[in-house]
Amino acid sequence: MTYIDFHAHHPSLAGERVVQDGVDTCGRHPWHLTPLTSHPSPLTCPQGVLAIGESGLDKACDTPYDLQLKVFREEVERSEQFRLPLFLHCVRAIDDVLRIRRELHARQPWIWHGYRGNAQQLEQLLKLGAFYFSFGIRYNRQALLACPPDRLLLETDDDTTTPIADHYAQVARLRNTPLDELVRQMHTNFQTLFG
Repeated sequence: MTYIDFHAHHPSLAGERVVQDGVDTCGRHPWHLTPLTSHPSPLTCPQGVLAIGESGLDKACDTPYDLQLKVFREEVERSEQFRLPLFLHCVRAIDDVLRIRRELHARQPWIWHGYRGNAQQLEQLLKLGAFYFSFGIRYNRQALLACPPDRLLLETDDDTTTPIADHYAQVARLRNTPLDELVRQMHTNFQTLFG
């Protein structure tokens, strides 16, 4: 049984399939933007990547917000041009994220990486379009329970102490779902997103 870790900063271990940040994805994180990193070659994307990101907006970091907005728009355009999902980093900027999605008429799925919002917010976002919710080791219990199986993803992000298999077991217990059913659903969601 292979456990899919939808977002991590380490390569796959035995029994895992990791979507490794910076290897299986390409994108510019708002924490690391500088005037140099904000000017990529015109909308390119390395062959073989599964998604754009992690990209987004973060009002809690030191990066100038106008620079974040500019780069995030470019990353959304890249996602649309290459028809790739986008891993979304969003801190205190949900209104701006949604506004940009509307303004750019984005159609590709967006993955709310490390989702910690509440169940009400999750349900509102589900009504707005092609969003998936990737729950890390820390999450809002009610949101995890409210997330439809076909929009649920699991990740470890930068946590190197909790194996993804343990995270699956905990989520399966919490959602009262057989572990093998949860694993199958994650494989289905992976195929839907990344083909």
